[in-house]
Amino acid sequence: MQDFLRYCVKYFFTGGLLLMAACQSSHRPAGPNRHATSFTELLALFPQGQLPYQVNPDSLRKPLSDSVRLLPEVVARFFPDSIWAKTFPGAGVHVFPQVAIAYDHGHFLVIRVQQGNRVASYLCYFDRKDRFHQALRLCYFTPDDQTDVYESKIDRKGVITLDHHIHTPDQRSILRENVFALNPEGNFILVLTNANGALSLEDLYNPIDTLPAHHAFSGDYVKDDVSIVSIRDGKNKQSFRFFIHFYDPATRCGGELEGVGRFLNRNTGTYKDDSGPCAIDFHFTNGRVRIEEVGGCGAYRGIQCLFNGTYIKKKLHTHQTRARQ
Repeated sequence: MQDFLRYCVKYFFTGGLLLMAACQSSHRPAGPNRHATSFTELLALFPQGQLPYQVNPDSLRKPLSDSVRLLPEVVARFFPDSIWAKTFPGAGVHVFPQVAIAYDHGHFLVIRVQQGNRVASYLCYFDRKDRFHQALRLCYFTPDDQTDVYESKIDRKGVITLDHHIHTPDQRSILRENVFALNPEGNFILVLTNANGALSLEDLYNPIDTLPAHHAFSGDYVKDDVSIVSIRDGKNKQSFRFFIHFYDPATRCGGELEGVGRFLNRNTGTYKDDSGPCAIDFHFTNGRVRIEEVGGCGAYRGIQCLFNGTYIKKKLHTHQTRARQ
């Protein structure tokens, strides 16, 4: 009889423990939904942070677990691939959540985009209605190129400073500092440009440099050895590719813009930004091009200068000449 009682006590005690464990397990909070379909669920996938915030190449070197990588369906739902298209052309990128920061009744979301051994960090702004507005590249790292070093910081007021350290072949070290702020429309605008030295055209990276240059107006137009308007062939005779980099030492102000323009007539072309008011006219005459900012391009330049000026065409590089043959 005693053995039977001991058996019953043991049975009910063990069963009670199992029942309690089952109840606790059923009430355990669920983890974040990796298939996030709402902005609230997306936020839950990001570590929460606050300003100030900074990112540098060392932070991008740290490996991240694939278990936190954003699923492709989530990336496509919330982040347009135009954010990283210029840095990572083509498919095959992995996107990781870095931090979410509440700001101005909306949110800053910092994502890390990786393609092979190249990594970049982007600041994305979502407004109070959880709508994506614009993204800004904060940092970029590739082990194959140590001549350019990028790092960024965001202060407590939301002012964003992007530092670009350039190590030139002649052993010079140039720092270019671009300061951005978020305007009331939810777009990042360039408010200040600083540099500790002028960047020569030989040191400048031209993203369209090696593209075909068959058109009569295709080529490089320069001014003061520190500013360039580069024109290359478009997809058809009515369009052209361009890259503008300019710097005014007097005002210590400059800007950069890359895009696709269209010809209005035989000697005039124009560009209109799809995501903002920026617009520039191109007037081609006798080996020169005069550019005129006809729409506000503050997102791509400092506040003390404009995309205005006349540039003189120079001889194409050898590899560009071959592209025309």
